Amino acid sequence: MVEEQVSPAAQGADLAAMRALHAVTKRVHASLDLATTLDAVAEGVVEVAGFRVAVVNLRQRDVFEVVSVAGDDDVRAALLGTADSCEQWKRLLEHSQDLSGLRFIDHATEIPPADDIFSWVPEHDPDELPDDPDAWHPHDALFAPLTAPSGQWIGVLSVDLPVHGRRPEPWQLEILSVFADQAAIAIEHARMYSALQQRESEARHAATHDPLTGLANRTLLFELGEELDRRPGAELGVLVVDLDHFKAVNDQYGHAAGDAVLAELADRMQQHVTADDVVARTGGDEFVLVVSGPSVRARADALAQTLRRELTQPIVTRFGEHRVGVSIGLAVRPTPAGVGRLLRQADTAMYADKASRRPCADS
Repeated sequence: MVEEQVSPAAQGADLAAMRALHAVTKRVHASLDLATTLDAVAEGVVEVAGFRVAVVNLRQRDVFEVVSVAGDDDVRAALLGTADSCEQWKRLLEHSQDLSGLRFIDHATEIPPADDIFSWVPEHDPDELPDDPDAWHPHDALFAPLTAPSGQWIGVLSVDLPVHGRRPEPWQLEILSVFADQAAIAIEHARMYSALQQRESEARHAATHDPLTGLANRTLLFELGEELDRRPGAELGVLVVDLDHFKAVNDQYGHAAGDAVLAELADRMQQHVTADDVVARTGGDEFVLVVSGPSVRARADALAQTLRRELTQPIVTRFGEHRVGVSIGLAVRPTPAGVGRLLRQADTAMYADKASRRPCADS
């Protein structure tokens, strides 16, 4: 039995392909950002597998969306952001044939128009097509379902326009299979990382925000306030707002009505501050606002007057119409002022304001 000899040139080509595949695979796994991962997958296939176009479809609920296209600007413009239903892809699998673990659809296969997701392919002149049965036809399709380790179908990697113009050779199919496996793992890892980041973000938000109003809580108030206090050449102003007669709302209408009133008043406060200001709920019916910048005294005085006017307007909820009063204390100092010190001064001023209007301000 005579062993088949492999030429040095072929060996060199195989080695170069393996080196390129290794480099691209490292790039695929180098980032946990999903968009970066998918772009690396598509670009890697074009670099290594001998196709001019690679497309990654990512499953998003009940559709497969084209999220990355590499190799051809016209194809990218035509496909990026488009989506086809999962049912369409399932039916395409039924029309396809196995090709070394990948899925191939011959151009002669009859596909119902409703399931033809390759309708973007430009029209062609039949007379210009080669007679070679192994030549790649514009309506041939080769793709690999991307399956997560859990078995879930999470995407599709498809290729088109082979460089040599022929149906893929075994080495190309092998490379595509490797990419499909690695891409599925990388996508799953990126998704898990994204989900972890989302959970961490939600946990951070829950730890630093009031669940009823969505405002900053005391922890975030001091964190953001201290950032503002570190700005040189500015002033820092703290307003403490305490509601009057709020207990009567709870007593007469119940805590659900009280919650609705608090949420409405929080919205009103946010409408009268800038993006750099901080609005926090620090207690049951107590709020704190922190403002900064040049000439804060005038702005803080104007804000206090605005809040007295706006917060005492009638509040209509599903429980009825409600009215509350407000007591406001204000403290302003040049930075660094010390948020805690300003808060104590504003709190003292708020109680003085409340005492000056008793018994009207009794809550």
